[in-house]
Amino acid sequence: MAYQALYREWRPKDFSHVVGQKAIMETLRNQVINRRIAHAYLFCGSRGTGKTSTAKILAKAINCLSPVNGDPCGVCENCMRTDREETLDVIEIDAASNNGVDEMRDLRDTVKYPPQYGSYKVYIIDEVHMLSTSAFNALLKTLEEPPAHIVFILATTEPQKLPETILSRCQRFDFGRISIQDITGRLKEAADGCSAEVSDGALMLIARAAEGGMRDALSLLDMCLGYSNKVDENLVRSILGTSDTSFLFRFCDALAMQDAGCVFMMIDQLMKEGKDPAVFAKDICGHIRGLLIAKTSPDDLAAILNITEEEAKEYIQHSENMTFTRLIRILDLYMSLGTEMRYTSSPRMALENISIKCCLKTTETDEQALSDRITELENRIAELTRKLENGSVSVRVAAAEPGRNETEKTPTEKKQAASSVKPTKNAQPEDPAVWKQFMTVIRQKDMAAWSFLSQGSLVSSRDGHFRWQANRKEGEQQFIAVLNNPDRKKVICDCLADITGQQCMFSAIEKDSAVLNDNSDDAYLETLYDTFGKGPVNVVDQIK
Repeated sequence: MAYQALYREWRPKDFSHVVGQKAIMETLRNQVINRRIAHAYLFCGSRGTGKTSTAKILAKAINCLSPVNGDPCGVCENCMRTDREETLDVIEIDAASNNGVDEMRDLRDTVKYPPQYGSYKVYIIDEVHMLSTSAFNALLKTLEEPPAHIVFILATTEPQKLPETILSRCQRFDFGRISIQDITGRLKEAADGCSAEVSDGALMLIARAAEGGMRDALSLLDMCLGYSNKVDENLVRSILGTSDTSFLFRFCDALAMQDAGCVFMMIDQLMKEGKDPAVFAKDICGHIRGLLIAKTSPDDLAAILNITEEEAKEYIQHSENMTFTRLIRILDLYMSLGTEMRYTSSPRMALENISIKCCLKTTETDEQALSDRITELENRIAELTRKLENGSVSVRVAAAEPGRNETEKTPTEKKQAASSVKPTKNAQPEDPAVWKQFMTVIRQKDMAAWSFLSQGSLVSSRDGHFRWQANRKEGEQQFIAVLNNPDRKKVICDCLADITGQQCMFSAIEKDSAVLNDNSDDAYLETLYDTFGKGPVNVVDQIK
């Protein structure tokens, strides 16, 4: 048997198998049971929501010789002829390619002929909004008063383009986007039917990428299965060209810290991995949307984004790095990037340009934000003056910052707050609590550094030389380059020195690096320590 695409193989055969449109299916099923068949239906909705599939099921059901609770039986002669497309009682017309007045006149001439086998002759007109005005006029009279044996089923993704005279003559059903849970459920069935191993995370990524369309979801799964029968999240991201969530968190942290150098480096990494700037801009918009929801409705975040509670906590934690106003501004900038990329010869430069604008201080690029800030300051002064006149001395401190809370602090304010942290002096570098306390302090002083350090772990802290490694090889060189940057290294070393009370060194090293030989108990090295002291030493080679 010839290969058949998954979305065709899994096309619903009856109303009960149409996913995510329960109310519509119940209505149509009851109409078939009670034989209250309308002469014209209009199915509206975005792509892949089941409009054409439902039209074919309805055409089968009203001509079925022995329907079962309103569903076509699928085994009678009429059902089998319809499935094999061997009947003249169901005629499909593609309005995109048959949109002229002559085609509609031909249709008007053929509706007078009775059905060949069933009770009704069904015309399914797909993408009906593509018909010309003359074609609509030619169809209008027939659609208003067709013969008793004729049923029209019109399907469209853009009902707003249809004339009111057509809309008023049809029973309209609006097909909503299918939920992520319903899509993942059907994808799981399809994967099991193909004897494929698909992880839950991969199914979730495919469902999100489909944006409510079952056909798109099945097509993406088909592409993944074409590569391998074992599908995981990395494979899906590779096929979609999207970035993983941890990368998006680090990128937004760099924007929050206004670290333009880090932003350039991360965009360079994207380009080297062959990612599409337009896809990344879309990913960033979706990610910032998540941060905005985390800031405004943290309790509903997991349900809105269809993520786990642990992932929701991470969104809430990172949303504290930027104010609500700044998140809105960054989202506006990246949303405008979609239009700009369609007309630019260098999408990478467009992405870099927008990203650097996001790193600039708001008052340098946004006159409206400056005006809003002046208005806010004027309101604060007026409030403070009023309270001073009333003698409200006890509220003067609060009046200086009305409406501000901990989550709305700017990165600069958080750095100032970090300087007030009183670390434990003279702690031993080898003490695990030192690194834990350091991560708390560095998160307040340099969010970008903390974000990168969180992707790895401390592997050595002997003699005040802290060595860090990434948890995975992917992106390792970028981590090392960012953390070994002299300016960032100085910030890290200063934090460590404040905690330990002694001069410290820091190095980001490659995974399984030979530099870790400083943990060896080699007797010769111990002799050198006794002779020259335990200062920082670069070990070139060990003498055997």
